[in-house]
Parts: sequence; structure tokens; C-alpha cells
Amino acid sequence: MGAILDITEMLKEPAGMVGAVVVIAAGYFLVKWVFAEHPDDEK
Repeated sequence: MGAILDITEMLKEPAGMVGAVVVIAAGYFLVKWVFAEHPDDEK
């Protein structure tokens, strides 16, 4: 529970918001890359 409160406090600062956007974008692209179809995959 303490971690959630720390994150909400961090998001109140501009640098915290930027950090959150960067982490979310990195996670999104990682998931997109992992689940992408690759041309060499056997069908």
C-alpha cells in the first residue's frame, strides 16, 4: 500500500508525470515488440 501512495505523490510533480509517461511508453513498446509477428516465424 505504501508503494501506491509513493507513486501518487510522485505523479503530483511534473518530473514524476514525465517519468510515468516514459515507463508506460516503454512497457507498451515492449509488449508490442514481444507479441509482434515476425516474418521468419513458421506458420
